[in-house]
Amino acid sequence: MSISRNQENYIIMTVIYEALLDNSVHPNQVFRSFEELVNDDSVATILSSEDEEIEEVKSDDFIKNSVNLSLSHYADVVNMINPHLKNWTWDRIPLLSRAILLMSVAHFYYVEKIDKRIVIDVAINLAKKYIEEKQAKYTR
Repeated sequence: MSISRNQENYIIMTVIYEALLDNSVHPNQVFRSFEELVNDDSVATILSSEDEEIEEVKSDDFIKNSVNLSLSHYADVVNMINPHLKNWTWDRIPLLSRAILLMSVAHFYYVEKIDKRIVIDVAINLAKKYIEEKQAKYTR
């Protein structure tokens, strides 16, 4: 059974979120490897609850590449996003929102050249589905 690109994006977001949750992330932080993150009990539970085959996820190069490039370019992505945050800092943004932003920017710049509209659409759909409305409003 193959998984859809939407399912892949969900898995990427989840693994990045777990990496952010796992570490008090500092821009120069060294993250655990993709394989370690996917083998983590909390990620395995999430993947199992979505009826995904963990072995298939481990062998999916797009997912591995996306997670590894997102995390390895963490500092670059944060530096790209920071100037656009008005009255906010990266550290104040909820972790799931950070995971979506990190994944989206990394997809656009590092993973593969994807049309900006598609990257934005994916990010909006993930945010609508998984982020509470009150968290999505970055106000003072």
